[in-house]
Amino acid sequence: MTPPPGVSHDSGYVCKLKKALYGIKQAPRIWFEKFSVVISFLGFVSSSHDSVLFVKNTYAGCIILFLYIDDMIITGDDICCYPIFYPCF
Repeated sequence: MTPPPGVSHDSGYVCKLKKALYGIKQAPRIWFEKFSVVISFLGFVSSSHDSVLFVKNTYAGCIILFLYIDDMIITGDDICCYPIFYPCF
C-alpha cells in the first residue's frame, strides 16, 4: 500500500493509520477500482452506460456481471465460462 498523496515517508518504514482502511471515504472507490482491474483481466468490459455493468462476449454467448454495493449478479448464456468464477469468489 502506498501512502496518500502529500504524505512523505522513508522507504522501509510503515505508516500508522489513525482510522481503519474501511472507515475512510475513499474505500469504496479504491475497492471498485481494484475490482475493475481484476474483472477486466478476466476479459470483461465495462459498459459505457453504467460503470457497474460488465459484459464478456465469448464464442458461446455472453456473460453479464452487475455489481451493486456488496452484491453481485452473474448471468448469461455461456455456461462454459462459469467455472472461472469459482476460485475467484
